[in-house]
Amino acid sequence: MAKKIAIAIHKGGVGKTTTAKNIAAALALAGHATLLVDLDEQANATKGLGIDPADLTVTLNDLFTSPEVDPSSAVLTTAIEGLHLIAGHPNLARTETGMAFQRADPTAPDPIEALRTILSALDDRYDFIILDTPPSLNYMTINALAAADELVIPAAASAYSQEGLSRTIEAHERAVGSYNPTLRLRGILITRVKRTNASSAVLDGIGEAYSGLVIPQLIVESTSVDEAEQLNQPVVLYDPESPAAQGYKRVAEILSND
Repeated sequence: MAKKIAIAIHKGGVGKTTTAKNIAAALALAGHATLLVDLDEQANATKGLGIDPADLTVTLNDLFTSPEVDPSSAVLTTAIEGLHLIAGHPNLARTETGMAFQRADPTAPDPIEALRTILSALDDRYDFIILDTPPSLNYMTINALAAADELVIPAAASAYSQEGLSRTIEAHERAVGSYNPTLRLRGILITRVKRTNASSAVLDGIGEAYSGLVIPQLIVESTSVDEAEQLNQPVVLYDPESPAAQGYKRVAEILSND
């Protein structure tokens, strides 16, 4: 059975998709059968692996809107051996709106269980399933929290990160108290760390506010990440010796060892 890890925070610009993509790639490169699921309507994780959702016959959105579709038909191979993808699509925004209406109907099935049902058909094929979520606590993110075993919160070492952190931790607490009592908060991953006083101050503040929750590996800001993104590659593949790639590989190791 796959370990399912949601990568989520209620804030954009923290490297969330970069984190999801690189953790998934690092796990695959380490020999683990890994599936990356792109729940974001922007489909940046999909595009970041060199795949255009407009060219696809079946994406994650089709699995949400047409329960009769076999989830295996949406699984794509990638350029990285052992890493598969279920692609995101802009139509997820429309499906998200539909979920809000469905949740308001007491006679309709609860839409927050949809992803869990989809993944149950694929569970035995993978060691890890990584869930990349939108930068907000919408129904796609809630689906991820309902389906996941663990939550990793990426937080940039920059201003305003703590508000997004606190709201995401509150969402985790609601999930545990309501619809996924076994969801484990695996930790906070500090990303985009710079050698500046401002970055250090944010890092210290997060460490003080969330003592014991910070994953013991920082992701250093690196030009290699930007270069890899422009080439639609994970940095762990593009420049495996760069500080950021080494950081993501270490995080993948931490996540796979417990």
